[in-house]
Amino acid sequence: MRDVSGRTAFITGAAGGIGLGMARAFIAAGMRVAIADINADKLAAAAESLRATGAEVCPVVLDITSPAAWAHALEAAEAALGPISVLCNNAGIGQGRFPDGRPIELAEMPEALWHLVIDINVHGTFNGIRAAAPRMKAQGGGHIVNTASMAGLVSPGGLGAYCASKYAVVGLSEALRAELAPHNIGVSVLCPGGVRTDFVASSAERRAATPGAEEGMAQPLATRADPAPRMDPLNVGHRVLAAIRNDDFYIITHPEYRGLVDERIAAITAAFGPSAQPGYIDPPIVTDRSRNPEYARAAARGQEPSHG
Repeated sequence: MRDVSGRTAFITGAAGGIGLGMARAFIAAGMRVAIADINADKLAAAAESLRATGAEVCPVVLDITSPAAWAHALEAAEAALGPISVLCNNAGIGQGRFPDGRPIELAEMPEALWHLVIDINVHGTFNGIRAAAPRMKAQGGGHIVNTASMAGLVSPGGLGAYCASKYAVVGLSEALRAELAPHNIGVSVLCPGGVRTDFVASSAERRAATPGAEEGMAQPLATRADPAPRMDPLNVGHRVLAAIRNDDFYIITHPEYRGLVDERIAAITAAFGPSAQPGYIDPPIVTDRSRNPEYARAAARGQEPSHG
């Protein structure tokens, strides 16, 4: 989608952080933007800041876990700004850490917290796809960006629920790209590292509003991020815009994680040894069903995305 000017984007989790960074980058490129978030007050403030630049903006309060709410939100956005050409499934939640920095291990995680992370990060993304993809098919094309994380490519201990959810986002994005390619709909999966956002605070708010999410925990979870420096979300937004224009498959904003991803891939490759049943191999009709041609296409064309 080289020409984005005049097109409409719908971005979830857009009251701040990466979502708002995307909105600002898209607006600078001449796009109309619908911003969605579950926090009405923060959403209104974000919309006001964008309108101050003269942008066409439609704020929509949205709980991404509700399919009915998705249908209403897209209808409202299209009524205000026209057909949606770009969907950014960006809203998400973290599983949290203790104030001393100790992570929550899976064996001690409340069941309600596990379900909350999966419901928002996975089901919320699925709901967005189900709501928007048929509209894009009907209008002849579009682009979907799903925000995963570097935690969707590597799995350190202490992030079990979050990694499970973000691996799911990566996996469904890979399948979705193959499914929608014949319909002229591109799919990209964003896997950032550290970005300057209020993600820790917004995640804490959602956990606090969910009965049982911190039940039985030895102490309350942290509500503020540590003061370490992080990437400006506007730069992430510009990289996402470039990926939409280039139809990039994976959006990697933090190349310093390459070594960690290489370690994981090497560990998987090293596990391929002799067949568990000597002499047996799955026939090509079985293995071919597992092939995603988008992997080879992405590797062949390479990626050297610009910043705008």
